[in-house]
Amino acid sequence: MRNHKFFLLLFVLLAFNNIMSPAQEIWMKHSIPVLHRSSAYPDWKGLAAADASVIKDNDTFKMWFSGSGWIDSSDLCPRVRIGYAWSLDGITWSEYNDNPVFDINPDTSKFDSDGIETPTVIKDLSAPSHERYKMWYAGRKLMCVPINDHKFGYATSPDGIHWTRYSQNPVLIPGADSSWFNSFVSSPSVILDEGIYKMWFTAPDLILNGQPTDGKGNIGYATSNDGIDWSIYPNPVLIAGEQLNWDSASIAEPSVVKINNMYHMFYSALDQWGIENFQVGYAVSVDGIFWTKSTRNPVLQIGSNGQWDRYWASHPSVVYDNSDNKFKMWYTGRDTANIVSLAGYFWDIGFAESYFNTNVLPSIKWDNTIQCYPNPSQNKLVIELPIESAKFQIQVVLYNQLGQKMEIEIYPSGNLLILNTSLLANGMYYLDLNNEIAHSISRFLILR
Repeated sequence: MRNHKFFLLLFVLLAFNNIMSPAQEIWMKHSIPVLHRSSAYPDWKGLAAADASVIKDNDTFKMWFSGSGWIDSSDLCPRVRIGYAWSLDGITWSEYNDNPVFDINPDTSKFDSDGIETPTVIKDLSAPSHERYKMWYAGRKLMCVPINDHKFGYATSPDGIHWTRYSQNPVLIPGADSSWFNSFVSSPSVILDEGIYKMWFTAPDLILNGQPTDGKGNIGYATSNDGIDWSIYPNPVLIAGEQLNWDSASIAEPSVVKINNMYHMFYSALDQWGIENFQVGYAVSVDGIFWTKSTRNPVLQIGSNGQWDRYWASHPSVVYDNSDNKFKMWYTGRDTANIVSLAGYFWDIGFAESYFNTNVLPSIKWDNTIQCYPNPSQNKLVIELPIESAKFQIQVVLYNQLGQKMEIEIYPSGNLLILNTSLLANGMYYLDLNNEIAHSISRFLILR
């Protein structure tokens, strides 16, 4: 039998183009920001308008965003708080007159007494009317220092304007020093999916202890039945450094949209810590845990010289608008690294959109028809595919327990794929299989 050593790589490249339509990877930017900072002192958003979270509520786009500025002229340092705006087209926005709608905690002993930012908001029609809108946000306590100590808080509202903090905040905090999310958590993205709250979030690993995530920003995943008590997936679901020259240092600030059976993630990434040129990438998943990054990343790039987003194009918030079959993105843009005065720079919110090709979505799940044996395995694993899938090219991606992609030899034979597992260490592994019509996640154990 012929040895197809590069069979895995070939299948990945071929099938990836079937799943990743170029349509949602080509974005048209609006030429100027759609929501601005005020450039005034001591205004609450004098320095920046950023970190948008947008939902479409009937025919209205609703945005919650971070504003960086001052409480009043006696404030010793800028604070970040949350404002609200609405729009009928996603481009022309009306800001609430009494912004910010969500302020820092007046109790200076609390985790969110210095700043609150990076909100994610959903509208939950199953919730009581006084909790119809739900917000998760990053709060910080340390004042006037660049050190991040963010934890996640939770708040509810009847109208998206008047918010009540959860009394037992914070609801999610960084892990122990030995964990991959040992420093701070930020930029949550939450969806309500079949009765389960699912969150993707930013979590840098700044304690160097021999983990693959050391020194990098990564994206984690958590689930909850009530939006308060969260179970964190043991490993990051997206790790920096897999696509060199654009995501080497950090990936962060996810925005996740689920359409039919597919999860779509848009996220920021950074190549070097010393040059904060965040740009936006794209990945897809069939379960929200194992993601395939687009080979066309970054899909939304920084602007050219002289444009308002020349330095940053980051923190996407994406909505799928089925009225015109488009992804719509609001993102944070900057045109300078160093801010020396209130005048003459941008740190605002921009807009971009992309047509979405719904024809590439999977229509069949394989979860109950894929067979992998023997399991546990030693030196060989056989994947038995449904007969009807044999005419389609199969993408096979192997992950270890840390969510890292692994190379492996594959020998195709009819509707069987035979994997050479002799070089794999003991432990749990995950197979992500998909083609034009179906997807499956399978798990197997190497035990010798």
